[in-house]
Amino acid sequence: MRSNRKLLLTFIVMECSVVWAQPVRRLAIVPMNGALAQANVFFAFAEGQIADGVTAKLTGQPGLVVIDRGSIDKVLKEQNFQNSDRSSSDAAVRIGKILGVGQIALVNVYGLSYTTNPNKEGRSTRTMGTIVVRVNVRMIEVETGVILAEPSSAFQDSALISEISQGYRPGTIKVKSSNDPKVISDNEWAKASEAVTNDLAAKLTTAVASAPKPKTALALVAGISDGSVFINQGATAGIAKGNKLQVVREVSVGLNDPQTGKPLMQKKRICVLTIVDVEERNASGACEGGLPQKEDVAEPMQP
Repeated sequence: MRSNRKLLLTFIVMECSVVWAQPVRRLAIVPMNGALAQANVFFAFAEGQIADGVTAKLTGQPGLVVIDRGSIDKVLKEQNFQNSDRSSSDAAVRIGKILGVGQIALVNVYGLSYTTNPNKEGRSTRTMGTIVVRVNVRMIEVETGVILAEPSSAFQDSALISEISQGYRPGTIKVKSSNDPKVISDNEWAKASEAVTNDLAAKLTTAVASAPKPKTALALVAGISDGSVFINQGATAGIAKGNKLQVVREVSVGLNDPQTGKPLMQKKRICVLTIVDVEERNASGACEGGLPQKEDVAEPMQP
């Protein structure tokens, strides 16, 4: 009885391993670089840092590929988008298609300020540094240009810079507290960027999970090189090392349709392709069976 159970479990594992994996979701997180960012270098800096932070938070999540900032900057430069406003759906869709992503998220900082506020109470004057940051992210479906979600996040906080008291004698003062203003402002920005980054990363994770699932792309045989059979789909389509795909070809059965006169066709299995090497947009391996030809279809084997 135990041996039968072990045999059944082995069979299930073997069968599941040959099913083509679901395509991964591909997402690019890009600074919007709208009017405020183009007019004020601090807004541009904030958008870039928050975009980097959200990218880092989402990288490594199962089933999700987040495009690295270096690849994004390269495309923006090559397509003359480096200094352009990317807030329109048309611009976002164009960038997304070049990057090969399903969704693109545009980071927009629309509120950013740091002020120092002296407040006198009796003989004491307290100076506080206050930061305010407001950000939203517009997530767009690249295929349709539709806005799928627009999560936002805000942060406000104050920290003591100094506290000075007037002495009882004229002209005398007593410093109760004094901090470096630059250190305070840097610390407040670090707290703000971390808070909105965590908040937006969580909201984008939910939005991405609710986005339309990527379609399973049809894989075609591209040809044979150095003894390996190459297909035109790879990791982006969910193909992984060890996958087994059946290569099929439509062939005539030797009869014609009595109504249309066209040849009747049926699928013929040519071979079973075991994937050995996977690139982002292609894969290759060894085929057991017949000899595949260019444009034969490589399809997932069902359990």
